[in-house]
Amino acid sequence: MIQLHAEALLVAAMFGLYLYDSVQLLHSNEGVLAATLWGRWSLHFGAEHYTLRGKEPFLPNPLLPHRPIFVLRWKQQVAPQTPAAKGAPQRWTPPPFGPYKVLSPLIWLMALALFGLIPAGLFTRYGNVAVAAGILSFYATALLALAYIWFKRRALQLTSRQVAALAFESLTCPPFALNLTRHISLKTRPTEDLITASRRLLRRDDWAYTLPTVVKRIDNAITYEDENTPRAHALTDYQASLNRELSSLI
Repeated sequence: MIQLHAEALLVAAMFGLYLYDSVQLLHSNEGVLAATLWGRWSLHFGAEHYTLRGKEPFLPNPLLPHRPIFVLRWKQQVAPQTPAAKGAPQRWTPPPFGPYKVLSPLIWLMALALFGLIPAGLFTRYGNVAVAAGILSFYATALLALAYIWFKRRALQLTSRQVAALAFESLTCPPFALNLTRHISLKTRPTEDLITASRRLLRRDDWAYTLPTVVKRIDNAITYEDENTPRAHALTDYQASLNRELSSLI
């Protein structure tokens, strides 16, 4: 019974480390654009009523570790400046998803090794054979994924130092390796306004479904802002423009 308890704790610890590494802490004016590997986008925000160290926790779908996510900020202006305006952020071009598609099966093979083969060895008659197979499968796949990342580092917009850091944390803490795609995509920090980018990237029906959540976030920002300040007026105007857009989409 004690041994079984220890083995269950080991599996729970691995899953807990994976979730811990997955969580992102977002500022109140930040959101996450997530993408399928075939180009369908969705917009997400952090926890609305809970903060951690002054930021909003966001947990990506634990069952979709192969999908890239990108953090962007929304601004409180009604009409973004034109790209030609001085200091205006450039329109963001998402990176090609080819390298992420190659990494996807490797990530799932690592997940199978950690949460399939190793538990099978711990809780079934396959014992040490399955555990050894899981460990070997994980490290062989992780090394293959890291080698691919190294050779594709320019396409993934990574420096040699960043690849080395990914390799260190992936090999020393295996559950972290399941977030390789997220670690890579999160190193991209687009400067385009979140709502502008979302309006452009999301399908029309997805944007219509998501827009009420965006309006609610603006409403929350207005609630916490002092009345009659320039920012409060800008937020109110922005909310009104989004409500008009929502009405046109319904």
